[in-house]
Amino acid sequence: MTQIELEKSLHNDTIDMDTVADLEKMIERKKIEKLHRYKIFYNEKRDAWYTCHPLNYKRRIQRKTKEELLDALAPFLTVEIGNDMTLTDLYPEWLDYKSQLTNSPNTIAVHEKHWNKYFKDTSLFLKPISTITLKDLNLWANALIKKWDLSSKQWQTIKTIPKQIFEYAYMSEYIQHNSFPEIKITVKFRQVIKKSGETQTYNSEEFEKILQDLYSSFQEKGEKRFLAIILNFYLGLRAGELAALQWGDIVENHIHIQREMVCINSRDLEIDAFQAQIRTGELELLPNPKNNKNIYAITNHTKTHKERYVPIISQAANVIQILKKLSPCHKASDYIFYENGKYMTLRSINSMLERACDHIDIDTKRSHIIRKTYASRLAASGYPVDAIRSNLGHSNLATTYGYLYNPLTASESLLIMEKAFSDLSQQVTTTFLFPHNAKTPETL
Repeated sequence: MTQIELEKSLHNDTIDMDTVADLEKMIERKKIEKLHRYKIFYNEKRDAWYTCHPLNYKRRIQRKTKEELLDALAPFLTVEIGNDMTLTDLYPEWLDYKSQLTNSPNTIAVHEKHWNKYFKDTSLFLKPISTITLKDLNLWANALIKKWDLSSKQWQTIKTIPKQIFEYAYMSEYIQHNSFPEIKITVKFRQVIKKSGETQTYNSEEFEKILQDLYSSFQEKGEKRFLAIILNFYLGLRAGELAALQWGDIVENHIHIQREMVCINSRDLEIDAFQAQIRTGELELLPNPKNNKNIYAITNHTKTHKERYVPIISQAANVIQILKKLSPCHKASDYIFYENGKYMTLRSINSMLERACDHIDIDTKRSHIIRKTYASRLAASGYPVDAIRSNLGHSNLATTYGYLYNPLTASESLLIMEKAFSDLSQQVTTTFLFPHNAKTPETL
């Protein structure tokens, strides 16, 4: 008997024993439907009802009628399923929920990598979440940090998955209390020492030498990609932003940064969020004739989803004029560094830098070092840090400060230090160091 027929029986007061049994069944089904946390839907084309398996989000259960589907769920839901749910059970459900809250497929891809590396098949994540105590969490967290020798920053990143799964479980009423925020870390994090300007920038001498080498390579081969690297020393763009520049992005004395080239693992493209971006045109896949595992694409936004305008200084303007002469018939939508049927890729940018560094006999410094050099030289010259932040496209000053190093040579640094004290008169300095009754260096 269907639910509609049962309701008619109740209305007409024609209930017999069979009807009572059917009524009990209906009540049980209502309870099951309420307990079942996944959506139940009807596929008109197949004339069938579907839902996710209560204990395995990736599995589907299909029945001809909704009543039959609810009956199939009964063995799993007649007890409180939350009591048996593990973090492993909740992970795919949480990940699906998370994907609805972010417009960055890369975030989902990173979560999956962290899950596989740190959490998959580990004991805590196979234990029913309702039985996990604060003691369990403390032991697990401290052991994880020791095992992987994590820095504080790494821990803050990695713990995102279990932290948010616990929050999701509490929000979904699978657990009555969320103990995760109460975790206490007692082991020592791996100490991270800030790197030096020697490795994180091109100093003044290296700056001049590498520009000369890149220009010599351009004169020899006539390829625009060498000019691209030179240009970026004066713009400080992310490598993907540089590769995605179009002629229409040059607006008077500024460059409009509004898109970026990205490299995506072909397996990650199967993520729903990536597929959605491809369908909407937010992500444009570039040709991949060799079927490489990593695929290049253009996104219609930058890393921070914020466009910006970067000033074109005279040195950059000179490079742009040369590029215009090499592309006299360009259109606004043409990519500036597209040449001979090929896009300039992130890999080709670093390959050119590797070769140039080898030519001038220094350790390899990749494209991101150009960005730090740009920021550091501006800071060393007194350019406001907030203006540097704006040029780099950072959301906050803290990130920008992490890019600032000493880009000067040792001799340049020493000259500045000496100049800082040169305004003090010799008399004041001598008087301070050598009182009137003491011998001066000249009388010793």
